This record gives sequence, structure tokens and C-alpha cells, in this order.
Amino acid sequence: MVEGNEYNHSTMELTVQVEKTSNILRKLTIKVPAELVSKRFEKGLVEAQKGAKLKGFRPGQAPISVIKQQYGDDVRHQVYHHLIEETFREAVRKHQLRAVGSPKIEAKDFKTGEGAHDHGIREDQDFTYIATVEVMPELEIKSYTGLSLTKPKVKVTEEDVVKVIEGFRNAHAQLTPVSGGLVLGDGSASSPPIKKGEYADVTFKGALVTSDGLKAMDGMSGDRMLEVGGGELIPGFEDQLVGMRKSETKTFRIQFPKDYHDKELAEKEAEFTVTINEVKEKKLPELNDDFAKQAGFETMEDFRSKANEYLQADMIDQAEKKVRNDLLQQIIEKNPFDVPESLVNAQMDLLVRDWAQELKSQGANDEAIKQVIMRDIQSIRQRAETQVRASLILETIFAKEKLEIKPEQVTDEIKKMAQYTKTDENKLLEFYSKNPERYEEMEFRVRQEQTIQFLMTKSKIAEK
Repeated sequence: MVEGNEYNHSTMELTVQVEKTSNILRKLTIKVPAELVSKRFEKGLVEAQKGAKLKGFRPGQAPISVIKQQYGDDVRHQVYHHLIEETFREAVRKHQLRAVGSPKIEAKDFKTGEGAHDHGIREDQDFTYIATVEVMPELEIKSYTGLSLTKPKVKVTEEDVVKVIEGFRNAHAQLTPVSGGLVLGDGSASSPPIKKGEYADVTFKGALVTSDGLKAMDGMSGDRMLEVGGGELIPGFEDQLVGMRKSETKTFRIQFPKDYHDKELAEKEAEFTVTINEVKEKKLPELNDDFAKQAGFETMEDFRSKANEYLQADMIDQAEKKVRNDLLQQIIEKNPFDVPESLVNAQMDLLVRDWAQELKSQGANDEAIKQVIMRDIQSIRQRAETQVRASLILETIFAKEKLEIKPEQVTDEIKKMAQYTKTDENKLLEFYSKNPERYEEMEFRVRQEQTIQFLMTKSKIAEK
């Protein structure tokens, strides 16, 4: 399907043919006239002349013929890339394409993507290339009002309050060396045999078992404090530590699981040598007013009351999120459409970056973060795609229903952010006023929220 033909522009005359290959893909065949190629080439030579330092000539004074001989290939290479960037942008603008991501470029006369790239553009010939690019899908969203939704009733139990308090208690627990054990020949004492639930400070060194012997691998050696039986390491590893004592060393073999995130190690056998440096147990503080004060409350009664309030607010928030998620999921299921891959990849990058920062703040090292992310990369992708679908749907409904947002709504959202992040309100407002792109991001968030609120008012919500 051809959507366009020739058009003129004051700075260039391009022939552009746009083919709709799918709802989200456009194939642009762009012919750049030789006249424009020649102009860009001449301009490139002049730029090269200014900085050229050639023997026998003063800086910037070498003749153009000499510049062409010395730098012609480099200039052609630069013109090739600059022309594609310039003409593709112009073609997209003229045909009002809502392009997303970077285009895939093909030029039959050039070995694009092969080896060192043959970009020897001819300055006296037309230059034709094909650009395939993703575009925003053309959506017609239906069946988004009158939806039946269920909202969980909020009820805080004593068991819920106890769990919160125990969470604080565990956070304030101390790890202390296990007492007892054997007296060694040198007069030092070892620990009693390690039990599940205790903590072991270990030094481990591992290698893959191969037909040629042991093969050392990155990430299979190091030092670590771990809860024995906590399932932090590969299945079976921690079982080998049960019964060991402080200062004891043990060598054992174990197989990586079939679904291990690193496919190179999946189902392979490894040999580990582990030394127990220390064995510790968790000591929990007593539940009294002193503990409550340590946790930031006046008394245990105050602690329980605040825990109840926290849970109440959290459960209300979770109930709201469930309704919103169910709302969007229903609309997504009723309106299937193709999603640009570049948008999904960009959202994946954001999710991965945010998750990595969160894991790092919890003390995870780079290798552990990589393992967690690689293990769940498919679920991250699904989540990213769902978020992109939801955003595109909400933007379409916002426009279709002719909804509007006012500047003060954006200002209020910035103020809320300042309060949440404990940032100076005026400084944050000034930051957004001086950064249009960030302000547009905030407008986008407000638009999305307003659209969700609109949809909620058009739905039937029952509490259960």
C-alpha cells in the first residue's frame, strides 16, 4: 500500500514512497537527488579543508582538489550518514509519521552492515535507500465503559499487625557467634555443627567439572554470609553446609539445575571447596517499650496502633491498584493490537534500571543483580509490554473523550512529588519549568491518571 509520492522542500527535492507493511511498520524508499548529494559533499570538503594540516600547505589553505584526494573517502562516509539522518527526518515530517525508535537502513548499492562498511557515496549520482521504521499504532479503542470490577474489602487483623512488628524485630536482630563446640588442638574453639536457620560466613571456590578436569568460571568463587537453608544459592549447596563447623573445609560436587539462568552452566556439574569462617545465630530483641523506642515509636501500644494505621493505608492502596490493574487488563483483552518493539525495549530498560537500583540499595552485588534480572527477564518483558499497551490505550481514550488537564493539576503533582521525596517545593517547580521534556513527562502522568479516573467513574465496582 503506497501512502505518499513526490514532494518538494526549499532545501531539498526528495522522492519518497511510503509502504504500510503492517499496522506498526512503514517502509520508506527515499531517493536523494544527485544535486543535493553534490552540495553536501562540497560542504564536507570545505569543512575538511578548514582543519587540514598537509605538508607544503598552510593550515586550512590546501586546495580543494588536494583535500578531495586526501580526505574524499572520509567525507563520502560522513555525507552518507548525514544525508540519511537529514532526509529520513524530513520524510517522516512531511508524511506526518509518528515514528518511534531508530530506522533500519538498507542501501542496495552499499554493503551496509558488512565488515568495515562500503559507504562510498557517489557525489554525482542520485542516492537511494530504504528505511524501515516502527510507528505508533492506529488505535480505535472500544468497550472501555460499563466494565464490572471487584474491589477487595479492607480489614486489618491482629495477625497482620504481628507480622509487621516481627518484621521490625527481624530488622533489628543481631547476628552473634554460636557458643559451644569443640576445642581444637591449637587451643581455639570451633562452633557446634551448623543447623538450618543459622548463618555461615563462608569462603568458597568453585569450578566446572569437564572431561579435561576442572574449569574455573567467573562468579563461582568468593566470600559470603548466608542463611543456611534460606535458598540463596543453587539447590543442594546449602545442604552440604549442614553439620560443618567453624574452620572446617569441605569439597563436594553438585549439579546446576536445568532452569538455571546462565544456560552455559545449566545441568552442568561443579566442584566447590568451602571453608566455614564463622557460624552465627540471629538474636531477636525483646518486645517491650525499649524495643518500640528503638524502632521509632513511644511505646509498644503506640507501635501497634501505628502498625494498624500503616496496614490500613497499605491495604487501601493495594485494593485501588488491583481495581486499576483489572480495569486496564479488561480493556487490553478487548482491544488487541501490535505494539512497537522499540517502545517495549525502552520500557524494559527503565524497569531493569529501576530494579537494579533497588537491589543495589538492599546490598546486592553486581553479579547477584545480573542473576536475578536474567532469571526473570521474560516476566520483565511481559510487564513492559503490558505497561506500553496500557499507556497507548489511555492516550487514545484521553483524546477520543476530549479530556483536558489544567496547568494547576501538573503543579499539584509536582508538589506531591516534592513532599514524597522531601525536596524543596519551589526548587522542584523551578526545575520542571526549566526542563520542558521533564514537564511533558509529568503532563503525561497526569493525563494517564485522569483517564484512569474517568474510566473508574464509568465502571461498576463491587466490594468483596
